[in-house]
Amino acid sequence: MDLVYVNSDFVCSATASSDKSSHDKGQKTFNKDHHRWTKVLLIALTVCLLFALGAVCTLAVFMARTETHFNVSVSDQEHNATDYKEQLDVLHIQHQEMLQKLNRLNESSGCALCAVHWTHSGGKCYYFSTVKMNWTQSRDHCVTKGGHLVIITSKAEQDFLASKISVTHWIGLNDMHTEGRWVWVDNQPLNKSVEFWMKRVNGNNEPDNWTKNHPGGEDCACLGHSLGATEFWNDDLCTATKRFVCEAAAAIN
Repeated sequence: MDLVYVNSDFVCSATASSDKSSHDKGQKTFNKDHHRWTKVLLIALTVCLLFALGAVCTLAVFMARTETHFNVSVSDQEHNATDYKEQLDVLHIQHQEMLQKLNRLNESSGCALCAVHWTHSGGKCYYFSTVKMNWTQSRDHCVTKGGHLVIITSKAEQDFLASKISVTHWIGLNDMHTEGRWVWVDNQPLNKSVEFWMKRVNGNNEPDNWTKNHPGGEDCACLGHSLGATEFWNDDLCTATKRFVCEAAAAIN
């Protein structure tokens, strides 16, 4: 009986030892698999990070090139604008010099740049009437003489005309079709930067469309008014009779 018990203890001990060995072997296998997958995941994560870093670098290079191209384009445009302005200034100077030469030529050589009774200035010819007509008659009379009622486009032209007259004269400006919308006889609207309406201290400036004595209002413009001051514009009744200024292009020989 003692032998039987001893064998029984040996069998239990052997069985327990075998179970423990199997458990340790399984645990080692699990640990090895766990470490292997961890390495795989770390490698995959590293590759993803490298790709992400490469994408960021590529984007940064692209943005840098785009910004450089944009800066170059803006710089080129600014440079071109500066060149155009300089060329325009040169052309303006050359134009003024040519006009001065034409004036000297007309005065000294006897070459006729304008018709008889017309006065040359700034590449244009002006006719200052000695008779009086209403605005419409004045406009039509200028056409029969090969020109039109004067169109004033600069301060220099305004000053020249004012220096040549001592009484009011019709000019080619009106607002007959739409009150307050002033247009020249060539149907071009008045340039607000080149206008010379009379300004009064009391604030009653021209054009005032005065309707006290004529309900239809004042729709035609003249240089000066009945009291003088020919350096300014005034609106008046279109049926009033005044002298007038015609304009035509100068001939270049």
